[in-house]
Amino acid sequence: MKEANVIIARRRMIMNVLVFALFAVAVVIPPALADKREDAYAGVERWSEAFNSGDVEQIVRMYTNDALVLGTLSPGMTSKHDDLRAYFKAAAAAQFKVKLRDHSAVALAEDAVAIAGFYDFSRPAADAQPVVVPARFSFVMVKKDGIWKIAHQHSSVRPKSPQ
Repeated sequence: MKEANVIIARRRMIMNVLVFALFAVAVVIPPALADKREDAYAGVERWSEAFNSGDVEQIVRMYTNDALVLGTLSPGMTSKHDDLRAYFKAAAAAQFKVKLRDHSAVALAEDAVAIAGFYDFSRPAADAQPVVVPARFSFVMVKKDGIWKIAHQHSSVRPKSPQ
């Protein structure tokens, strides 16, 4: 009988440890993932600020060396910094600005976050009314040397809702 009590006590201890571990995972992990998502999105916000300032070199530095970019107005895929530089130089010359809208993020790994959402591009027009182009985006942000960088960006004109 004494042996049975020892076994029961061990099982209770194991169950208590498991319950505590599950509780710790439920409480600690989601905030950690949320922090990663927020930190990575702050990289998108910095990209937006750089884009709006027209600082092409700052924009290009925000991408990894092997980044893949499908730009809103680009007919092809851009994967070289010189091509990115030319693309964003044209956007700066046209005085495009971007305004971030709703987004959502998913942590893919310790150092990778996927972010999708909406933004509006605008530029001045001859009649002083800005031309606004609603668009959608996805970014894959990766943390390199403690800095969130863009490894992938896809941007496309947002389709109009069916009437």
